Amino acid sequence: MQDVTCPQCSNNIDLNIITCPHCQAAQGLDALSGVDPDIRIKNQKLAILFGFVLGGFGLHKFYLGQHIKGSVYLLFCWTLVPMVVGWVDAIRTLKMSPFNFQQRYSRKPNHSYI
Repeated sequence: MQDVTCPQCSNNIDLNIITCPHCQAAQGLDALSGVDPDIRIKNQKLAILFGFVLGGFGLHKFYLGQHIKGSVYLLFCWTLVPMVVGWVDAIRTLKMSPFNFQQRYSRKPNHSYI
């Protein structure tokens, strides 16, 4: 009988078991069954980098899917106000927990072109 390590609780469990008896975490392909392939996952560190470096042009807003806000940043980039606001956005994103970041920015794209 082969044993594997549970990725959640690190206990040794049987290879053919579906859920861990210790923590009830799904194992194997069953662990991926709840993942929606249409959700666009965003990288928090990349968003922070875009906010600090190119926040004055609104690149971080475009990356996070907020195209109208990004366009406003781009429209007023000559005033240097969006650069300061981009730094503030980067600091707020830096303070945000990874869970809150994913809840806020990783969503299904809603393409309503019609």
